Amino acid sequence: MQLARTLKHATAVAAAVAGLALGLSGSADAAARDGADPMSSGCASGAYTARSQALYVNGARVGTVELRYSPSCRTVWARVWSDGNSVYAKVVRDQDNAWEYCGTPHYDSASGQYSCYTPMLNDADYTSYAVGGASESSGRVGSALGYTGSY
Repeated sequence: MQLARTLKHATAVAAAVAGLALGLSGSADAAARDGADPMSSGCASGAYTARSQALYVNGARVGTVELRYSPSCRTVWARVWSDGNSVYAKVVRDQDNAWEYCGTPHYDSASGQYSCYTPMLNDADYTSYAVGGASESSGRVGSALGYTGSY
């Protein structure tokens, strides 16, 4: 009887340690992805827009900034879309102000919009937000800046 209790206790402790190790490795995997490309890493697959903010100039919508989240990688990145050819985005981790930036636009002929996305930040047990900017494409001078909420 004593041996059975000891084995049960040892099994429970081993399971708890294994669970803790797996939890830590998930965070470690996410931390190792700081600065990585969400597309080439595969993290963009299954990702979703956790927060977004429309960008306006003089009452006209000129773009959108998004905070993207990958549940499988536990990472975030910022993405911005605009009709204008000047776009930039930044993702910022709240806890330590670590950040990643993009400012080189890519033109998507299918949508007729310009976009850029940042490298990723570890979001395992953290919160982050996105900042994005865009210019207006109508020829009028103006640019927009927007912030998403934290996620």
